[in-house]
Amino acid sequence: MKKNYTKMAQEIIEYSGGLENFVQVTNCATRVRATYLDKSKVDLEKIKSISGVLSIIEDEGYQIVVGPGVCNIVASEINKKLNGMEMEEENKEILANSNKKTKNIFRILSDIFVPVLPAMIAGGVLQGLNNCLINFAKAKALALGLEGTEELSAAQVWLQQHHLLSMSQLVSIIFAAAFGSLAIYVGYNSAKQFKLEPVLGAMLGAITLQGTLTNIGAKSGQGGLLGVVLGVFVMAYIQKMVKKFVPNIIDVIVTPVLVTLITAVLMVTVLMPICGMLSDSIVNGLLWLLDTTGPIGGFVLSALAPLLISTGLHHGLTTIHMEMINATGVAPLFACQIMSNAGMVGAACAIFVLTKQKSVKEVCKGAIPTSFLCVGEPVIYGVCLPAGFAFITGSIGAGVGGFFIRLFDVGCSAVGMAGMSAIPLVADGKYVYYIISYFVAAIAAFVLTVIVGKAKHYQ
Repeated sequence: MKKNYTKMAQEIIEYSGGLENFVQVTNCATRVRATYLDKSKVDLEKIKSISGVLSIIEDEGYQIVVGPGVCNIVASEINKKLNGMEMEEENKEILANSNKKTKNIFRILSDIFVPVLPAMIAGGVLQGLNNCLINFAKAKALALGLEGTEELSAAQVWLQQHHLLSMSQLVSIIFAAAFGSLAIYVGYNSAKQFKLEPVLGAMLGAITLQGTLTNIGAKSGQGGLLGVVLGVFVMAYIQKMVKKFVPNIIDVIVTPVLVTLITAVLMVTVLMPICGMLSDSIVNGLLWLLDTTGPIGGFVLSALAPLLISTGLHHGLTTIHMEMINATGVAPLFACQIMSNAGMVGAACAIFVLTKQKSVKEVCKGAIPTSFLCVGEPVIYGVCLPAGFAFITGSIGAGVGGFFIRLFDVGCSAVGMAGMSAIPLVADGKYVYYIISYFVAAIAAFVLTVIVGKAKHYQ
C-alpha cells in the first residue's frame, strides 16, 4: 500500500512540472495543498487521471483531493524529495511573498481552528463512549438495586465493582482538559497566523480562563474564542508598535513584558466585554433561528452543507460550533452540517448501482466506506460532483436528514468527524435519533438519485 502512495506522489511531482516547480506542499484532512512556481506547468488533467486522486480545487495553488490518511502520506512523500534538494532563490522569494499575502477571513479561521480538531475529536469521542458506559452502569445499578455511598453514586459503585471507575474518571479528565483548554490552543494557533510568538498567544488564551478575573470585575471565559482570536490580533499589532521604540539590546526583556501587560489590560477592560456581547448575540441568534424554524430550518441548513463543504467554507463555521459548545455545551448546527455526509453517501450508493463504468465503480468502492465511517469529501469529490445531478439529489437527501435532526432536537457535544464516527459526539444520549436521521437522509438521497439517474439515462 505504501508503495502505491509513493507512486502517487511521484506522478504528482512529474505532472506538476518536476520538483523544481514546487514552492510548498502541506495537507489538511483530505487534501494535498501544493503551491507552485509556475502553475502553467501543472498538467491538471493528468493529475486527475492518477489512481486515487478524487478531484482538484484551485486556490492560491492547487488542492489535490486524495482522501483522509492518504493526503498525509502523499504530502510527506513529496516533502521528503523536496527536502533533499536546495530550494531555488526564486521559490524562496515566492514562498516568502505568499506568506505575506492577506488571507480571507475564512482561510484564517480555518488555519486557526482546524489544527485544534484532533484534540476535540479525541476528547469528544472518548467522552461520548464514556457517557454510553455511564448510562449502561446506571441501568445496571438500578436493575441490581445498588445504592450509592457518601463518595460514589450507584452507577460509580457498579463501575468500581467491574474495575472501570478509574478509566471512566480518566476519560472525564481528558475531556475536561481538551475542552477546558480550547482558549489556550486557539491563542497559540492565532499567534502563528498573526506572526506573533505562539507562547504569548497561548498565555493570552490562558488569561481568559482564570477564575480570579472576578477579583478585577471581569468574568472567566467572557468573549469566548472569538475574543481570544481578536485579542491575539491586537497583541501582534501592539508588538509591532513596541518594537519600534525599544532598543534591540533590551528587546528580549522589555518587549514581551510591555506587550503582555498592555494587551492584558485591553483584553480585560475592552475586548472581553465587547466580544462577550458579540459572542452571546451570535449564539443566541442562531439558537433562536434553529428553535424558530425547527425542522424546516434544519432541512435548509443541511441541504446547503454540501455546498459549503465542497468549497471549504464550512471551516468558517467551526468558530460558531465551538462558541455554541462553550456557551451551551451543545452544537446543534454541527448536527445539521454532518447530515451532508449521509446525503452524499446515499447518492454515491445510487451511482454505484446505476453506473456501468468500471472506473466509477472502483472509485465508489473506495470512497463510500471512507465517507460512511468518517469524512464526506471522498464521495463529494470522487462520485457526486463528477456525476453532477447526484450532488443536487444528495444535497436534498441531506436536507431530509436535517429535517429529522431538528425534529428530534439532536445536537453534538463536540465537533469532529461525520458519518458513524460522529455517533459518540451526539449529546444527551440521542444516538438512536442520530442514526435514524442519518439513514433516512441516505435512503432519501439514494431513491432521488436513482429516479433522476434513470430519467437521465445515466450510465
